[in-house]
Amino acid sequence: MTDNDSSVANPTPAASAALPLEELELTPEWVKSSGKSYTEHSGGEREPRREGRRPNRDRDHERDRDRRPRPPRPPEAGDRRGPRPEGRRSGPPRRYDKERSPQPSAPPSVPVDVTFQPEDKGFAAMVEAMKLTQRAYALFDIAKLVLNKPERHVVKFVRQPAADGSREPLYLVTPGEHICLRQDEAVRFVLRHHAATILKEKKTPIDPPKGNFTFVNRCGLTGIWLGPPNYHEYQSRLVRHHQQRLRHMPFDEFKSRIQTVKDPEAVNAWIESMSAKTEYECILDAEPKAFSTREELEKHFVETHLAQFITSAPEIKISGTASRQLQNPGLLEAVRLAWQQERKFPLKTANEMRGRLRHEGFHFFKDPKGITHIGRVKPQRFESITHLTEQIQKMIVFLREHFGSTRKQLIAHFVPQPVTTVTTPPATPGVAAPAPAPASEALALPVPAHGTPSEEDRVLADLHWLIQDGYVVEFSNGRLWALADKPPQPVPAVASPPPTPTENAADTPAAAATGPAVEPTQPPEPAPAEPQGSEPNPSTPAAS
Repeated sequence: MTDNDSSVANPTPAASAALPLEELELTPEWVKSSGKSYTEHSGGEREPRREGRRPNRDRDHERDRDRRPRPPRPPEAGDRRGPRPEGRRSGPPRRYDKERSPQPSAPPSVPVDVTFQPEDKGFAAMVEAMKLTQRAYALFDIAKLVLNKPERHVVKFVRQPAADGSREPLYLVTPGEHICLRQDEAVRFVLRHHAATILKEKKTPIDPPKGNFTFVNRCGLTGIWLGPPNYHEYQSRLVRHHQQRLRHMPFDEFKSRIQTVKDPEAVNAWIESMSAKTEYECILDAEPKAFSTREELEKHFVETHLAQFITSAPEIKISGTASRQLQNPGLLEAVRLAWQQERKFPLKTANEMRGRLRHEGFHFFKDPKGITHIGRVKPQRFESITHLTEQIQKMIVFLREHFGSTRKQLIAHFVPQPVTTVTTPPATPGVAAPAPAPASEALALPVPAHGTPSEEDRVLADLHWLIQDGYVVEFSNGRLWALADKPPQPVPAVASPPPTPTENAADTPAAAATGPAVEPTQPPEPAPAEPQGSEPNPSTPAAS
């Protein structure tokens, strides 16, 4: 891989929307600064005092004086104050800060597991950007890149199983991305935030209440007039207001927040609000129906139109931005704690990405430090490097001995910079010294012929081949790692075939042990004698 591989001339729209890979350098700026170095500090004696600085003798005198033993206290000194009352502790009196506000209670824990997954559009663009390079990226760094901003991930909520193994559902409000733990909580949220699309209020003039009202009560949380306590419907209005608006708060605490206003204008404002009767009309029905109370409308909404606004499932996914705007304090705290845990050690987020990265063709491997990386090129190992060229062998040996070297260090090792020395001839008496050559000619370096690659180009070409085939890994920070050779495979032992059984082995064991039997040779038959008196055979030579 050359230096031009990291930059793309014409980036695609997908690459421009990708997650920024430069954020994988997670080291903060203050760590990168050199700071004060103590490498040359011997750790011995302290530096001598600066001249002109005198020791603080007064402070030393005060310290010595405090260390002196104090004289005993006279016995009559305690009699002046009298006997100490029983139950009173010794020492200075305690201080009570009345203005100190009470600490807020921690939000209750909810039985919900929270995990983070990459957002589809941004993650797909980031994968395409990683495919354009041959570098390897740490899996945890990619997970932290996804967790850096809420718009880069989605949040999955899973209800924890009960003791019997069953899981209660979670409720998702469809017009937005809001999660509730109970159905009544989801219904109240819908009627509060989407009331304009569900109901319509209709007020009808009625006779105002009559009586002598000198003061009126008002809710200190919502600011709604509740009425005077001597009104005949005061208790019912009190309970109805608590059920509609403040059901999450205990009733006694709600009553403690009620304010009493002794003002004629406040009384007139309450009488004016009671001079009209409010009816509720559901506009989702084909034929709108009117309800006298809000409770009746809520019951009708749950029975008829609940599925249009609320869905329930044990597992729900919402966007990262919506997860930071939940109104349930328990769910909001669960998201915060899970995000902080994943930022420290993003194991769950990395496991959520493994299947998708493997499907995209990335290979997983671990470096010598045990850190999991992914890359488009699968790492490979040589069985032996003896068959390679001498230059490539030296490069591999150097990278194995110097783990984490960069391209610059590799080139500096194998392509030493030429050193130019200018020699001046000795001066001859009576002969003028030659004029010095121009600076451009004195520092001119040998330029390779046209079409002939330089030594640096050869090193980069060999390195590109090693990276492309997976024998050398280049990480996202530019560090290089050459994999070691494969361990030698043990040679399997060749088993000798069993002996073949011979015929009549039981009858002739010795013959079977020594080898195959040899047939005995027959002696030659004697020639027949010639009969006496017969003539000799003409074909037989005569004896001399």
